[in-house]
Amino acid sequence: MKNILARGGIEFLAVFLGLGLSFNVEEWREENQIRERLRGDYQSIQKDLEKDIPYLKQIIKNQIEVKEAGSTMIQMLDEVHSFDYELFVKSKRLVTSGNTFFGTKASYEASVSSGRFTYFGVDTLANKIGNVYEHHYNRLDLNGLLLDEAYQFKMPYFNTGPRYLSDNIKKQNLEIIHAPDYYPYFSIIINLQKSYINKAKWALEQMEKVNELLLNKLNKVE
Repeated sequence: MKNILARGGIEFLAVFLGLGLSFNVEEWREENQIRERLRGDYQSIQKDLEKDIPYLKQIIKNQIEVKEAGSTMIQMLDEVHSFDYELFVKSKRLVTSGNTFFGTKASYEASVSSGRFTYFGVDTLANKIGNVYEHHYNRLDLNGLLLDEAYQFKMPYFNTGPRYLSDNIKKQNLEIIHAPDYYPYFSIIINLQKSYINKAKWALEQMEKVNELLLNKLNKVE
C-alpha cells in the first residue's frame, strides 16, 4: 500500500514538475519573442530618428534665417533713424512661418500600442525615448501650428511685389508699417519664432542622444 502511495506521489510530482517546466519554457519562449520584437521596434525607432534629425536641422537653419530677417526689421522699427524702406521690404520677403517640424511617430506608437515598449518595465532608454516622442515631438507639433496660424491670421500684410517702389504702393506700405498695431503684432510673431527655434534645438539635442543610445543598444550583443 505504501509502495503504491509512494509511486503515486512520485508520478504526481513528476507530472507537476513537468507542467511547471513546460510552463516556464513556454513563458521563456514568449518573453524571448517579445524581446526580439522589441529589438525590432528599437531598430525602427532608430531609423525614424535617423531621418528626422537632419530634417529638423534643416528646419532650424531655415527658421534662424527667417528670424534674422525679422530681427533686422524690428531693429529698423526700434531705431527710426536707421529705417530703410527698400531693405525693410526685401527683409519682409524672407519672413514667413517657414517649414515646421512634424516628426515620424509611427514606429514608437506601434510599439507602445502593442504593449512591447513597457513589457519589461520602464528603464532609462524607454524613459528617454518616451520623452522625445511624448514631450518634444508633441510640443513642436503644437508650436508649429501656432507659428503657422500667427503668420496666416495675425501677420500684418503689406505689398512686397515688384511695384513696391512705386509712389502709391510705397505710401500704402509705409502707412501699414508705421501704424500703431504693426510693431506689437510683428514683435509677437518674431518672438514666437525665436521660441520655436529654442524648442527645436532642445528637441534636436535629445533626439541625437536617444539615437546614440539606441545604436549602442542595438550594437550590443545580448
